[in-house]
Amino acid sequence: MRALINPPSLKIDTMDYQAECQFALEPSINGLLEVAESAGWDRQHAVLAIVALASGRLSEDSFTEDRALS
Repeated sequence: MRALINPPSLKIDTMDYQAECQFALEPSINGLLEVAESAGWDRQHAVLAIVALASGRLSEDSFTEDRALS
């Protein structure tokens, strides 16, 4: 499964940038959840696993640094 994710059309400091990012990622995340469920994983646990993995990729410090650079 190769995810096709649209690039941003807005600048990072635009109010709707986060909403556009979520819209771009939603189909891929939903597809990943469907694959996990097909493999026998409980959907709620799969969602929590995605959240845990994603939160581990972003620390508060790196988020602040990224925003300061833009």
